[in-house]
Amino acid sequence: MIEQMIDYDRPPRNFPVWLGVMIGLVALAVVAWGASRLSESFGGGSSQVTFVAGQSVILEIPSGSSAEDIGNILADAGVVDRATEFESFVKGRGLGSSLQAGTYQLVTGMGSPAAVEILLDGPELKEVYTVKVREGLWVAEIIQTLSEQSPHSVDAYTSALLDGSVTSNLAPSTPTTLPQWEGLLFPANYEFFEDAAPSDVLQKMVTEMELRVEFAEWDRLEELGITPYEALIVASLIEAEAKLDKDRPVISSVIFNRLEDGMLLQIDAMLVYARGERGVPTNADKQSSSPYNSYLQVGLPPTPIASPGDASLLAAGNPDETDFLFYVLVDEDGSHGFSETLDQHNEKVAKARADGVF
Repeated sequence: MIEQMIDYDRPPRNFPVWLGVMIGLVALAVVAWGASRLSESFGGGSSQVTFVAGQSVILEIPSGSSAEDIGNILADAGVVDRATEFESFVKGRGLGSSLQAGTYQLVTGMGSPAAVEILLDGPELKEVYTVKVREGLWVAEIIQTLSEQSPHSVDAYTSALLDGSVTSNLAPSTPTTLPQWEGLLFPANYEFFEDAAPSDVLQKMVTEMELRVEFAEWDRLEELGITPYEALIVASLIEAEAKLDKDRPVISSVIFNRLEDGMLLQIDAMLVYARGERGVPTNADKQSSSPYNSYLQVGLPPTPIASPGDASLLAAGNPDETDFLFYVLVDEDGSHGFSETLDQHNEKVAKARADGVF
């Protein structure tokens, strides 16, 4: 077989120039379409957040939403994989005008057919309430906060944590006391239907912490020599001590430097937690036999001492590379000063006192 030699620098003789241009445009369009489909296959056209199937979510479908609008809402929440898939499912069955607006409780990963069935039936007429839980709270304070913002009592939330109704895969063993639940509830804003049980509320917060830890940038844990639960403990210490995000990775470095050198952590927030009452720690607190007394006990405490947010979780697994062994509050804006030696640290402490910082 004799192969025809073609000069690709110019069209063959008698080949219409306009036809060559058209073929080129068509080829570009095909390439663009293929790239779009490839992008969609790897996440384009859907939320870039990884979702765990089976999690309850409350969504508001605004009045007048198109199938495309609803698809985007569902994809962003992880209810369906892709908005385009949902839109095609709806339009292919002529259901675009039958989907009803309102507030829905859906489930991540349920897919388009199940979601459409619910949207066709219409929303359940239930009231929705919001709870807001800030970072750094103790579990007892979280329960109090939830009770103040929901229909349930402190006792109801406490019972749900202690009777086995709520579970966590982060806990090293099944929690049987409130302190063992410390740090396992993620602080954030949540929405619940009015008939949500206390266990539903708490499980949502526990599952959210599991997800935050699962997808945390903690590739360095082996290098740091700690387990994920120990990293959660470190994150809680950072949350309790840091006021500004810029200080979190530096405070993290001090904690790890002290652990590596076998030094006492001497973290005041641990003394306050051991006492069980907010306020300035005293010399008596430093003499207590509590396992949270970091002025006598070497190493990390047995549990977290607060519920950390994302910034502290990130800092726990990614401490700055420093030689700092000390830190102290040096400004009323919450900034800390860091030192490598005790003499440097004492100078910063004296200046902070003179400046009236504490």
